[in-house]
Amino acid sequence: MSKHPRAVEPDPAESTTEKLELREEQLIAHTDRRHAGDVEVRTRIEEVPGRMEVDAMREEVIVEHEPVGEVVSERAQPWEEDDVLVVPIYEEQLVVSKRLVLRERIRVRRVRTTERHLFEDNLQRERLVVEDPNGTGAVHERYPVAPGESTEQPAGLLETLGRRVLE
Repeated sequence: MSKHPRAVEPDPAESTTEKLELREEQLIAHTDRRHAGDVEVRTRIEEVPGRMEVDAMREEVIVEHEPVGEVVSERAQPWEEDDVLVVPIYEEQLVVSKRLVLRERIRVRRVRTTERHLFEDNLQRERLVVEDPNGTGAVHERYPVAPGESTEQPAGLLETLGRRVLE
């Protein structure tokens, strides 16, 4: 055996290795922000007529005089009878002798009536005004929809926007 290593000759049956670079194209999307227009948002106060009808209850007192003319021996205190206050009225009459006579009873009862009152006044309401002065069409207003209601915008806002377009 020799002390030096022997050089090994490449075997021609083995293939040689080459390095190849693989490349591909990639599509990279990006966004640019640019000024597309302005939106003006402000509130405007309008006065709208307010009207309310309310029922107002009031009580009246009806006093009925009931003649009695009955001789009694003692005075009785006022009492209630079927939601009616009965107040006895006495007088002394001069006869050969003095006697107590129940001259009349006064019946006092309450009668409830209901009257309808109409109150009218101007009320203030704020409206939101949204303008798209550049006409970008990028302004969209959405309103909540309660069950059974239409999805259309309130007529007041549409009329306002329609007037602005015509100006």
